[in-house]
Amino acid sequence: MEEYKCAFSNTLVTSQFGCEKGAQVTRRGGPDVVCASDEAHQQCEKLFQRMKQTALPAFGVEDDLLSMPHSVLVKIQFGGLLGLQRLQGDSTDESAAIKNIHGLVGQAIGKHGGLDAIPCQAFVEDMTSYKLKRRR
Repeated sequence: MEEYKCAFSNTLVTSQFGCEKGAQVTRRGGPDVVCASDEAHQQCEKLFQRMKQTALPAFGVEDDLLSMPHSVLVKIQFGGLLGLQRLQGDSTDESAAIKNIHGLVGQAIGKHGGLDAIPCQAFVEDMTSYKLKRRR
């Protein structure tokens, strides 16, 4: 079985969010999450790329791993999923956890008629205003 790195791995590593398709693994760099489904991985990766393309201009950064702060990617993952959840009408509480990312993405695809029809622009503010948790 081929391993696919989860597009929303930062949310799952913290155990704040969950996904029925995600499995925790340990790598040299520390904990990581892989997706057990090729189809689910393709959907989440495409959604994350769309979120990133939509949000980067609002953050004022380019899609360059050498100059883009890691915190921007984390805000896009957390804020993007919380915004998607809000858009679905499931929650308005930023501290709410998402129990199943795969289910949320599937619900959004069904509601909007396809992955490309999900209005990522509608939750740019969720991504830019997401507050990262401080390390202790």
